[in-house]
Amino acid sequence: MNRWIAALPAAALALALAATAPAIADTRSVTLAWTAPGDDGWVGRAQAYDLRFSRYPITESNFGTATRVNTSIIPGPTGSKETLTIFNLTSGVSYYFAVKTMDEVGNWSKVSNVAYVASGVAAVDGLGAVMLDFAAPRPNPAYGRASFAVSLPSAEWVRVEAFDVAGRKVKTVAMGEYAAGNFDLSWDLRDDSGHALQAGTYLVRGQLGENVFLRRVNVMH
Repeated sequence: MNRWIAALPAAALALALAATAPAIADTRSVTLAWTAPGDDGWVGRAQAYDLRFSRYPITESNFGTATRVNTSIIPGPTGSKETLTIFNLTSGVSYYFAVKTMDEVGNWSKVSNVAYVASGVAAVDGLGAVMLDFAAPRPNPAYGRASFAVSLPSAEWVRVEAFDVAGRKVKTVAMGEYAAGNFDLSWDLRDDSGHALQAGTYLVRGQLGENVFLRRVNVMH
């Protein structure tokens, strides 16, 4: 079984960052968005979050020294969308964000993927600010094809793979270096052998640089 699938129990599935305009000249806010995990991966309901940020990359070993965000957010049902805005961050400073979740018996997950917001937000071809994102599939449920909107503030290595619910990889949707900007990745809902997928739920792992996003696609016929 793939390690990222095995690490799902009581784990934050993905963080996707968007930076809002600064409230005053020398501060700014950042809005974090993620998908609520279950108490055991996709099953059940998590009990608590421990969300932290740092000016330095967050790892399992230094998570406890990162600044803790005081939040009373109670995890929602599995698959629901969670958001939190952090205010009074210093403008011109890069920040890293990560989260852990707790299950019903007090066990904490490993640290999530680390989301990153740079000190400057890239503008591409006059289109304005571009924030790192790997959007939910559309349409969903999907019939014959699904697309994922990707936003890259800078050129990044992109790897997108699809797995069945047992953790077996069924398709490499994309792999390679992509330029900064907004674009769509399309999947014809076929496996690596060219066979149409059976109806059911599939997990899509989008790795953009060091950031990892997980999305669910419900395939229909």
